[in-house]
Amino acid sequence: MGSCSYLTQLAMKVNPNQYHTIHKLFNRVRFDIVAIQIAIITFIIQAFGIVKLSISIDDTIVYRSRNKKVPRGHKQFDHANKANRSSYVFGQRWLAFGLGIEIGGVKVTLPLFIYLVKPDKNLISTAAIVIAKIKRVIERKKLLLEVTILTDSWFARKRLTLRAKRCGFRVITMARRDTALYKLPPYKRRKAKGRPKIKGKRIEPTMEGLKKESHLQLYGKEVKVRYKQAICKARFLEYETIKAVWVAFDDATSMRLLISTDTSLGAEDIIKQYATRWDIEPMFNTLKNRFKFKDIMMHTTNSYYQFLYFKLWCYIIIKLASIESKETIVAYIKKMLPWRVHFKKGVTLSAGSTQLALQSVFNTLDISMFFPKVKKSNRRNTTGHPHSPQSPQFMGD
Repeated sequence: MGSCSYLTQLAMKVNPNQYHTIHKLFNRVRFDIVAIQIAIITFIIQAFGIVKLSISIDDTIVYRSRNKKVPRGHKQFDHANKANRSSYVFGQRWLAFGLGIEIGGVKVTLPLFIYLVKPDKNLISTAAIVIAKIKRVIERKKLLLEVTILTDSWFARKRLTLRAKRCGFRVITMARRDTALYKLPPYKRRKAKGRPKIKGKRIEPTMEGLKKESHLQLYGKEVKVRYKQAICKARFLEYETIKAVWVAFDDATSMRLLISTDTSLGAEDIIKQYATRWDIEPMFNTLKNRFKFKDIMMHTTNSYYQFLYFKLWCYIIIKLASIESKETIVAYIKKMLPWRVHFKKGVTLSAGSTQLALQSVFNTLDISMFFPKVKKSNRRNTTGHPHSPQSPQFMGD
């Protein structure tokens, strides 16, 4: 399923005789992909007893050919600034929400939502709407969760940060180094003249001021960090009280600024939690390349969303199976791939060996059991009503 980007390829993988069933499923039947995704994520949270999670917000461009009809494909600015590409490219822009959880001591990032952004749509407004909807889902499902929102400096905006804080979520984000931060206002004596001050002097840190030093396990390796922390007021957040951490990695000549709306967190905790935001980038690479999301050929937005989320569910199942079926994978390698067993280190799990082991497991499943029978009463026009709950316009379109 991961390498299938066409319905014909999917049918050949499963059973050529089921092509018409698969075709009708994605092109004629309308099912509520958001409700199914919420049910899957809720089941994962409850089944594994998760109480802490992080939501990484990021965007990416899926490059597409202009000669083919692509849902919501348009020419746009590529802020990645890749040397081998033009500044303006044609493709689809994803606004993605990655769910960071820990299962059995293994940290994993699963796709929570992926939204195809329209050419005239504002990413910050859309992200703020989705954050509010996530809060409503948590309340409706009565989930007791500690949620942390992780964003890069591009999403460090007042509208998104304050919306997440009002929802009761902790926000950890990178900000521009020249962000206006001020010390806490001095204490005003009783009966003093004038209004109380809302801020103190502006903080202007330097590299020499990063005096605290530590070694942390970040990005899969040990990194030496120098940092300075302060509880201060942020002008772009209407002078809300936040904790700022100025940090420099290894022997860097410049520093970065991290901001947390939770002032009780320590500087090292803020650095560690923000480092987990990077896990959404390997997820993008896996989805677009190994799962062939960049080659999905659906000509309508509705059918594209249904096929995309169907592949997302396959990705989630495979990701969780690789964690829960670790003993099965090790046994398969010992039996079928004995040359991959080291005489000292034992079995080292890799992506290739895991894929082979899971294929032997999933090949025994009959995919027809997951496909409902198509009835005439369930067939709908592919355009649908713009306000229908089954419409793919589910995030503030």
